[in-house]
Amino acid sequence: MNQKKILVIKHGSLGDIISATLVFKSLRDKFKNDKIHIITSSKYKNLLETTNLFDKIIIDNRNIILSFILVLKIVFYKYNIIIDLQNSQRTMLYGFFFRINKSTILNGTRISASLRYNYNKINPPHVVDGLANQVKLLNLNCDKKPYLQWLEFKYIFPNEITNKKYFIINPGCSKKNIRKRWDPIYFIVICDYLLTKNIKPVLIGSFDDQEIIKSITSKTKSPLNLLHKSPLNVIFALSKKAEGALSNDTGPAHLIAGTGCKIHLVLSNFSKVSKVVPKGNNVSYTQKQSINDIKPSEVILSLNKMLKI
Repeated sequence: MNQKKILVIKHGSLGDIISATLVFKSLRDKFKNDKIHIITSSKYKNLLETTNLFDKIIIDNRNIILSFILVLKIVFYKYNIIIDLQNSQRTMLYGFFFRINKSTILNGTRISASLRYNYNKINPPHVVDGLANQVKLLNLNCDKKPYLQWLEFKYIFPNEITNKKYFIINPGCSKKNIRKRWDPIYFIVICDYLLTKNIKPVLIGSFDDQEIIKSITSKTKSPLNLLHKSPLNVIFALSKKAEGALSNDTGPAHLIAGTGCKIHLVLSNFSKVSKVVPKGNNVSYTQKQSINDIKPSEVILSLNKMLKI
């Protein structure tokens, strides 16, 4: 039997990639001995390599000239199946070139797809449901939760939280999404409150989160600060034993929720709840027009319910 050649397109974002792991795993399970490649942005190359679900990672940083060359290479490679999970204007244009090969099946939501998933654009499905429904057209059945087992490793917990109750605080997000940022003063109130309940707050974050975490730690010494010490595998390990978590709408929230950890989200109306909030009975949220209209006292009531205080 000839080996199939399959291409997946998923440039980002982190939260979307975490959600898409349910497709990646189902795809590998079904096509165990076939070649599966993925196109993504360079920032997600190492992440996707770690999953061990792909035979090749192809980088597309969406430069016009380089992308055109890449598209031509894909056309000449003659993939049997191309699955567009990005479904953007750009990948729609890619699709018209991919269709040059009449034998290539192009699965996506855009008009260039030969196997097109149509959904209600006025009331779109949750991203997880949309992905699962899209690839179901390829007779691919997915679990409705992210595949995260590739993040398993033996994590040595810091002394401050070893065999103690702790709570994850994820205050940061991309700088371009300032409307998703909750005031650091509010996070400080939450951290100090948790400490009164003998629960250690644990701050997680990376480079983009330095400013807000510094604002928090400059005014309270209660949290364990894991800035630059909380890559995805550490967040995964922390989430499995945490009492709960508090986050805004950002990629790590999807990872935390995917472990089954209880998580509460603070959201502005910029976030489309029905589409992007992680699915599960372990997820709750507070949403207002502006994120800073949400006061710590409201969030504390939700945390008390979560923690059964």
